[in-house]
Amino acid sequence: MRCFKCRAEPMGICQFCGRAVCEDCHGPMPFILTIFTGRNDIPKAVVTADALWCGTCRPQPEPIPMPELY
Repeated sequence: MRCFKCRAEPMGICQFCGRAVCEDCHGPMPFILTIFTGRNDIPKAVVTADALWCGTCRPQPEPIPMPELY
């Protein structure tokens, strides 16, 4: 496996799309691990602040409805 951008030895995998990235081609991005509702019904999220990100994929800022899964 090689970095998908520069073909160098990868250091990890993008948390969002699964592409291999090297030390020079990666960047940080927050990753939501889970969302839950607290006692006062205000949603809260457990977030990893600096997840490995390839810098190319564009994670969507809002959930995408998928009614076809019903």
